Amino acid sequence: MRSPIARIVLLSAAALISAYGQNVPYLRPGSIEVGPFLGASYGIVSAQYMVGGNVTVAANKIFLPYVEYSYLPQVARPTIVSTVGAGTTATVDRNISFSDFHGGVHIRLPIHEKPVVPYLAIGVGALTHFDQSVKVTFHNADGTTQTQTLTQTGGSDFAFNAGGGLRFYLRGQRFGMRLEAKVYKPTGLFSSTFGKVEGGIFYQFR
Repeated sequence: MRSPIARIVLLSAAALISAYGQNVPYLRPGSIEVGPFLGASYGIVSAQYMVGGNVTVAANKIFLPYVEYSYLPQVARPTIVSTVGAGTTATVDRNISFSDFHGGVHIRLPIHEKPVVPYLAIGVGALTHFDQSVKVTFHNADGTTQTQTLTQTGGSDFAFNAGGGLRFYLRGQRFGMRLEAKVYKPTGLFSSTFGKVEGGIFYQFR
């Protein structure tokens, strides 16, 4: 006869397996996922916070087409230009914010019976900035300064992005957390490659 301790261990193990199995992420085609997020961008200037959200619609358990919006404030900040002239430098004071709107696909890489699912992300879209006044201060060799106010013309530039992340499924798969890192390659006036890291939550509607 099995001892009471052995019975308790077996019952506990069965309960854990049952509970764990309930967290195995399964995705039905047509499932809609909504997820706000917070994060930071880095590369155009020093790290700046960003906010946004996305919506995905599952084509199947692997491919999740999505649309995403992010607001990246003050990503183009004061810089020093040293090639204005002999002995003259210029401080360009510009706080230009971007709106990123793009579409793409999340490619899930599900691990059998694991509630943590890694994924790849590829997207294309536009980085938009609006008209904004830019103050340029010239510092001359004789110690004098001159200030001019210019207009930075707004526009939208094509941008490609790629990266990946992890989904952590909780509470019967519908609710979870997401961590993601991406690299952006924009075109146009602001063409520097930059990255962003974000974390957020998501909820799946069946």
